Amino acid sequence: MTLTQAIDFFLIDQQLRGNSDKTIRGYRGYLSRFCAWLEGQGVVGITDLTIGNINAYQIYITNKPAQNSKNDRLTKRTVRTYMRHIKVFIGYCYTEEFIKEPLHTKMKLPKAERPMIEILTEDELTTLFSCLGKKELDLRNRSILMLMVDCGLRLSEVAGLKHEDINFQKGYVTVMGKGMKGRIVPLGVNVRRALLTYITKRRRADAARDDEYLFLSRIRTPISAAAIVLMIRRVKKEADIPRLHAHLLRHTFATNLLVYGIGDVYELSRLLGHSDIKTTEGYLQVASYYTIMEKRERRTFLDMRR
Repeated sequence: MTLTQAIDFFLIDQQLRGNSDKTIRGYRGYLSRFCAWLEGQGVVGITDLTIGNINAYQIYITNKPAQNSKNDRLTKRTVRTYMRHIKVFIGYCYTEEFIKEPLHTKMKLPKAERPMIEILTEDELTTLFSCLGKKELDLRNRSILMLMVDCGLRLSEVAGLKHEDINFQKGYVTVMGKGMKGRIVPLGVNVRRALLTYITKRRRADAARDDEYLFLSRIRTPISAAAIVLMIRRVKKEADIPRLHAHLLRHTFATNLLVYGIGDVYELSRLLGHSDIKTTEGYLQVASYYTIMEKRERRTFLDMRR
């Protein structure tokens, strides 16, 4: 069996597992580059693959110049992402008996650097929402931003919301997350108020239609995740918050939930839709720093000396 055939079988398996198109495109891209490099080294069949080939490829991409980046090379985090996708593929090949040796267990992924996450401040949040007016699109954008910063929803999750997913009476939203896993996330009073204001305004402007999807574009079609990204970029300029991006809103939600004691790490894991709680535990360290800052009111030992 060739490498290309093994990759095709793997991608079909990913589809059968119900993984998203985005996930499958990611695997296809990483594995296609891996396959092209191996073929350049004379490795064509899947049974010809060795741990030496895999390690050599990791060294190759580690030293490879990064494209469209200020960095000279790929970051350790990016290299780890490359190799993590390859490891899943090789594990699949072993399970399906395409290869006889569990090469994936011998792989050594690089340790990725973990930069400290600086969440949005109270002043930044105030500025963010105050730069939005009362037009329909402004009300839509405010609702989207609030769902991300107060509920921790992902871009794709917001874009896929339907009217039936919102329960105003009981105060929650039903979300379809990664891997087609549904979850229920509480809606705060302010978020519900923003959503009701937007829906009311939209129905007045488009009374003849009762669209299935909650958020619409300018041309009255369901908004896409890409359109939300563009919207956030525009708001970032208007609010003058250069570091604003979609995932920072989610980080802000997660960190504040722990800092203010709204929930624990287990509840946060469920609210974020994480399949592995280890992913969520990364927020514990971030939250602890902010909690310390709150308790000390930014005072140091020397400041307290007489």
